[in-house]
Amino acid sequence: MASKGSGKGSGQPPARAKELHPGRNPPSKAVVPRTSRAVAQSRPSGPPVRQGHPKEQVVIAPKGYTMREIKPAENYDVISFAKAMNEDFGKKAQKLFAPETEAAVEAQRTGVYIGWRCPEFKWDCIRLGRGSRCFCGHSLSEHDKYTGRSVKVPCKAGSCLCKKFAFVPMRAEDVGEFWLSKRRDFDPATWRCKCRCKHTHEEHDVSGLHRCHIRGCGCNAFSSSSVCAACDKHWEQHETFFETHEDRVQGGLPAGEEYLPFAEIPSLRNMVLTGDEIDESPFLALRQGEGRIPENRALTGNDVPVNFGQRPSGSNFKPTYD
Repeated sequence: MASKGSGKGSGQPPARAKELHPGRNPPSKAVVPRTSRAVAQSRPSGPPVRQGHPKEQVVIAPKGYTMREIKPAENYDVISFAKAMNEDFGKKAQKLFAPETEAAVEAQRTGVYIGWRCPEFKWDCIRLGRGSRCFCGHSLSEHDKYTGRSVKVPCKAGSCLCKKFAFVPMRAEDVGEFWLSKRRDFDPATWRCKCRCKHTHEEHDVSGLHRCHIRGCGCNAFSSSSVCAACDKHWEQHETFFETHEDRVQGGLPAGEEYLPFAEIPSLRNMVLTGDEIDESPFLALRQGEGRIPENRALTGNDVPVNFGQRPSGSNFKPTYD
């Protein structure tokens, strides 16, 4: 369980801005100049040495440390600040939002929007697609077809007892735990959302209150130990919504082109699509090319049922995950 976008366009809260900045290194004993900040790239041993101009406040760090100056942001806005803190900000944003970008394109072409949010919100915390994980541990593509008449979408993987798709955060970044990816032994594929009882969602019942089935654990209901990176609320305060274009328009939720991440901020939207704030060619291709995104599209009888195991036809957009 992305700023990632704010306002009516993308329907994202300012709180998601923290997703665009990697976790900071723990504070050290180094003295940082007032005019810049320094980031240690290595930790060799040896006595500390003084670095910097004698007329300025200097950094005291062990010999052999390499330092990178972070220049002040040109403007006092989120994008300028993020770019000043990260030389490869555009590529990081593209990688972070690639799953949601693909989900947005898929939704706009099929007319079925799947979002994870608190019921009272007018924006989605996370856009969901074929690869999104259910509480039962299986992806959306392993669940049944959405017919437009029922939103239960039961799981069809083996003997799974899941009767209704319920999204659960599938990346540490979804719950704001960005520092985990910096650990040498961290494997993103094994990360799972945990309950306060310290057991993962896959160790809880797939239905009801999701009681923990680990022997000796007295947990009677899943209560996430982490919070959503978009709204700072727990998993159990969210719901998974299956909606048509008309449903979202009537409910005052972003739809069509406005459903793309950062739709209301062109430069940031381009970064999410390409990694470059100037390059808008993929966006124009989505609007004008073959299999283009409709600007104002309602769900028709030809659109359902939707098989989440198949990629929409006519798609010429391929998000980058690496």
